[in-house]
Amino acid sequence: MINIDNMKIGNLEEEYEECKNKGTIKFKKEVQNELVKSLFNAAIEGKERSKENDLAYEKRSGNYGFIFVEQYDILRKLIDSFLLLSKISCDNHICSNAHLCMNHKELKFDWKTLEIIRKLRNNIQYKGIQIDEETWKSHKIKFEMYINSLIKILEKKLSDT
Repeated sequence: MINIDNMKIGNLEEEYEECKNKGTIKFKKEVQNELVKSLFNAAIEGKERSKENDLAYEKRSGNYGFIFVEQYDILRKLIDSFLLLSKISCDNHICSNAHLCMNHKELKFDWKTLEIIRKLRNNIQYKGIQIDEETWKSHKIKFEMYINSLIKILEKKLSDT
């Protein structure tokens, strides 16, 4: 299991500056509406599918990593959609998170939380680490809050276009 307390989380301002300096935050000339809608629709479909399928499997297997990664993927698609509507794209998730937290404070997304779930997801995906029910439950509420918040915002923005 992963000890979240031992995770090293970089400083938001420093990470954001590094992203800008390396050019990993890209400023677009126009909104890519079809890509925004495609990512948004894929996130909505993922959310609906996960409601039906994943939790039963997770409880049977005792490995909550699958649902964690799926929720992370849904959140990523929504964040990317939101940023694309602001004419921004990023080459990696840390820069997307940094840009979001630095420039959209009205969303009240917590940098540390986003970084912990990013790092947990990477450990699950690339190192085969499993997470238990307690770890999943400690992040489930944040996933729900962030996902539902972005869905409401994006639905409004997309209906206005």
